[in-house]
Amino acid sequence: MARINLLPWREELRERKNKEFITLVIGILLLGLALAFAVWTFFNNELSEQRIANDGIIAENAKLDAQLAEIETLEQRREEIISRMTVVQDLQGKRPLPVRIWDDVARAIPQNMYLTTFQRTDDTLSFTGKADNPNVVSALVRNLDASDWLGNSKVSFIKQNITAYQEAPTISAEDADRVIYPEDSYIDFVVTTQVINTSVAEDTEGDVAADTTGEQ
Repeated sequence: MARINLLPWREELRERKNKEFITLVIGILLLGLALAFAVWTFFNNELSEQRIANDGIIAENAKLDAQLAEIETLEQRREEIISRMTVVQDLQGKRPLPVRIWDDVARAIPQNMYLTTFQRTDDTLSFTGKADNPNVVSALVRNLDASDWLGNSKVSFIKQNITAYQEAPTISAEDADRVIYPEDSYIDFVVTTQVINTSVAEDTEGDVAADTTGEQ
């Protein structure tokens, strides 16, 4: 017996296609969402890894900055140590110089002369004193120039005590017993000289050390 479908088949077909379409759309949406989530997850992981790498680079840069600062500090300390060593070496080399200069000054002072003041400015020495006559002052200048350590000596000032050659003034009873000294007629003078060779001290020390070693 033949079966006859009395339902509207067109409506059923349309409904079935709508269901298939909705199913397809939902599938595409789900697939798109899954794909978007996968892409988002991938790029999020990449971003996280890049941030971690950036943090590592920042940390390494901070370590390098600290090391550079430490290197600069060490270099500054090195310069300070070198500067101190240079000062110590200079002082070590020049240590016997004042002794030798004073020895030559003592030898350079002639008779009939004495010093009243001494002043040193840098490498210039200034002597103030009294002398019997200008020839004695000239002898002092020559003796200073003959030193290995001193030179460019000259007379900066000289003044003769004229009152010593004037007529003797009236002496009171209180000063009647005062002894007249030869120095009362001495002239005042100022002589300057310069330290001209500080390296000779080091050479002399080396020669002395070599001679001592040879003697031993």
